[in-house]
Amino acid sequence: MKRIQLPILVIALAVIVMPLSVGAISSTSYEILPEEGTTSQAADGYANTSDMLESTSYQMQGSTEAFSGSLTSSSYTNESGGVFQYYCGDNFLDPGETCDGVSLGGATCASQGFDSGSLTCSSACAYVTSACVTASAGGGGGGGGGGSSSPDDPTIHDDIADLEFTYESSFLLYGGNDSGVDEIEVDGDDSDSEVDGTSWTATVALSFGLNSFELVAIDGSRDSDETVYEIYRRLVGDVNEDDTVDDYDLSKLVGLWGDDAREGDFNDDGSVDDYDFSMMVARWGTSV
Repeated sequence: MKRIQLPILVIALAVIVMPLSVGAISSTSYEILPEEGTTSQAADGYANTSDMLESTSYQMQGSTEAFSGSLTSSSYTNESGGVFQYYCGDNFLDPGETCDGVSLGGATCASQGFDSGSLTCSSACAYVTSACVTASAGGGGGGGGGGSSSPDDPTIHDDIADLEFTYESSFLLYGGNDSGVDEIEVDGDDSDSEVDGTSWTATVALSFGLNSFELVAIDGSRDSDETVYEIYRRLVGDVNEDDTVDDYDLSKLVGLWGDDAREGDFNDDGSVDDYDFSMMVARWGTSV
């Protein structure tokens, strides 16, 4: 029987007892493999080993600098560059974008002044209304009254009426109004709202936490009563809504994996997947 030479045996034992933190972190479905590198190597695409996020059960590594190049797989793309945080084509509505891929910011054909149809987004992150339809005008109604009554309160469209939360920083409010309404004020300001016949839209900025907006329809010098709309803005990655991205959010995201639950679908593409995971990792440890 051949003897095993001592150097080979020592190497084999070293591999077996090597701590997990210096190798891959794995399960039956994934593997996270930290890169070894120095701060000076970060600019060349290596991870910085000083940028570790650790707990008693796992270790995650990231870099504060942009990666060089573009890392891709069949299900996600990790874009990079000097402004890699915001770019058109990532299915996430970034500041300054009207839409992005499947993320329409709550907009529909109805919010754009059409009666029905399918609103889409172009590769330049602009609304495409070619598939929206406007019904032909109906016959004239009966004569109006004396015109002294105030307009009805503005209504909120069903698509967003019961929406409890969003991850977006810029949000599109829209709904219906009486014919003849000149403007819709949001918290006393009409500069970011538009009225088109019997529909209205208003783009509002959301702060983290609960946002409340008072909507008033104005017809000449007559104001309607207020319609109040509330929506909660969550931090991307904050699945359990405690204003921090941490271990608990990761465990809940794993439980939602492959589902269409909005809690874990940060880019609003209808599926909780590795892209949402990458968005969580990018904001790991963030609090608001």
